Amino acid sequence: MPITELRRSLRALGRPITPDMVTATRALLTSLQPAQPGAVVHVQRDVRYGNDERQRLDVFTPASGAEPQRPLLVFVHGGGFVAGDKHSEGSPFFSNIGAWAVAEGFNAVNITYRLAPKARWPSGVEDLRAAVDFLQVDGASCGVGAEKLFLMGQSAGAAHVASYVAHAGLYAPRPPGVRGVILLSGIYDYSSMPPSPMEPAYLGDDRSLYAARSSLQGLVESTVPLLVSLAEFDPPQFEAQTLQLLTACLRYRGSLPPFVYGIGQNHVSVAMHLGIAGDLLAPQIRQFVAEHA
Repeated sequence: MPITELRRSLRALGRPITPDMVTATRALLTSLQPAQPGAVVHVQRDVRYGNDERQRLDVFTPASGAEPQRPLLVFVHGGGFVAGDKHSEGSPFFSNIGAWAVAEGFNAVNITYRLAPKARWPSGVEDLRAAVDFLQVDGASCGVGAEKLFLMGQSAGAAHVASYVAHAGLYAPRPPGVRGVILLSGIYDYSSMPPSPMEPAYLGDDRSLYAARSSLQGLVESTVPLLVSLAEFDPPQFEAQTLQLLTACLRYRGSLPPFVYGIGQNHVSVAMHLGIAGDLLAPQIRQFVAEHA
């Protein structure tokens, strides 16, 4: 499918994130991605990094043999805090990210995490810390090293990644252990996010706590490098969140972080599109990792 046709199709689906929009987006992108990562990629599925059933990860390394010295890209899926997974049987998502990363000279890990309302704030930070701990201690047994680790999250996954950096006090005195973070259409200021059923499921019903549980201030005051992305057809509330983050970075850091505007993409297609010719995000991730690895 030509990129212009894909853009028209995604635009026609509209900005609101609905089950129909997500299903239609998946259908459009599934036809463009290989069903499996390919013979050059070795995949280890459902490696446990914790005791909960959701605390599992997939590891992507070269099929030719382990190269633990490669940069490690760790992807955290979205799903509104209440849904989502690292991999769906019979679907290329989100193994497309691991396959792309290996082709680019990285190793990759896709993780799942505990979901709301059973698991509430700060379970996202706790699960990311557990995954980083596992990779630092036991990553070698899976063929990966954690010395050059980058976290990438989409939507709720980006919110968890941002919180992991912003609320490092929750696992102090250990450092975050990351070289940089890549944020795809995330939430950074819960207190300014329009009310929806999903944020309370994770954060609780007391909105007076939302400011303290937000990541905006801690994220921009940290020294961890950022790469920020927003989709052209993102809902307005995600546009506002990204604008808040960029403005705060300019105010507190004195400069804007690298920013990718996903022309022709919607909220969920950006991660699904990674690895397809014409993708705008891939070269920026490649450059970001090269600069900070």
